[in-house]
Amino acid sequence: MANRDTPLIRNAWYVAARSDEIGRKLFSRQYLGISTVLFRKEDGAPVALQNRCCHRSFPLSEGKLFGDVLECGYHGFRYNTSGRCIAVPSQDRPPHNIGVRAFPVIEKKPFIWIWPGDPDLADAALLPHQEYFDHPDWAVNIGFLNIKGSYVHLHENLLDLSHLSFLHDKTFGTPEYARAPLEATVEDEHFEVWRHVECVLPPIYSRPLGWENEKAMRSSGSLFVTPGLHVNTGILKNLDKPEKMEKLQPMVKVAQLITPETNTSTNYYYAQCRNFCIDDGEMGAFMLKANQAAFSEDVFAIEHINRMQDTDQTPDFYEVDVPADRPGVAMRRHLKKLADAEAAKS
Repeated sequence: MANRDTPLIRNAWYVAARSDEIGRKLFSRQYLGISTVLFRKEDGAPVALQNRCCHRSFPLSEGKLFGDVLECGYHGFRYNTSGRCIAVPSQDRPPHNIGVRAFPVIEKKPFIWIWPGDPDLADAALLPHQEYFDHPDWAVNIGFLNIKGSYVHLHENLLDLSHLSFLHDKTFGTPEYARAPLEATVEDEHFEVWRHVECVLPPIYSRPLGWENEKAMRSSGSLFVTPGLHVNTGILKNLDKPEKMEKLQPMVKVAQLITPETNTSTNYYYAQCRNFCIDDGEMGAFMLKANQAAFSEDVFAIEHINRMQDTDQTPDFYEVDVPADRPGVAMRRHLKKLADAEAAKS
């Protein structure tokens, strides 16, 4: 199975940033162990270059833009948007064929995606864009967290709905979750789980819907899509007052946009999408804040696991698996298979 020591999977699309985070101001972030600088050309197109000057490793994000040319702030080496060095101030011509790496990027609002692997394999058709990001019948709120832990653990966490009764008991979990029957699909590259829970909805859903203290059916699904994307789905049905659903079947989609910084740190965007209260900014802010609180609990767990693996030196310790772990275990085997296949080609 993949773990935090498994090589990161580079031939995939990952979210680099929100579209509104990237402009003419230089923006630096690390993706899969590579420091990267992003900016927009004068025509608005996004650019991603390795952030390490090929001369003395000074971060290019500390330099300046002159039109579409990036100048290093240490010795003035200049780079075009393909990463080629086009000027060295101390000589008439730059050395032939020096420069920094340029990464394929695609903007599909509200995100900019980056391909850290082989640029010849960067197929736009593989971009896992979700249709509800820009659908007029859905509202979208975006949050961000940084995790000092492995993206493998985050994907496994998202396929494990039983922890909602315990880790999230003060936010969006309910006691019924851990006991609800698990429906799992584990085949080839398809890893998906569902639980259908009769409960009183937590405030994150009951308050916007006006279903406080009313019995509901909460169907929750979790789907692994790619190494950079996991999607949670919530389908909500009012059991006490079904007439409240005559005009709309309330649904929530949460795109979990997962980009490793390193093997043990992860950038974590999440896009909370809903088909109700779509014009209610106050409720959108309330739901985003509630999601932030719940996902911060996942960060708490993953960071504690990472620290435990760093510090506890119990001889011959191994983790046990139970039947509910089957989807997560299969997904981790899939990640290991992808990583091994990339290593074999390198």
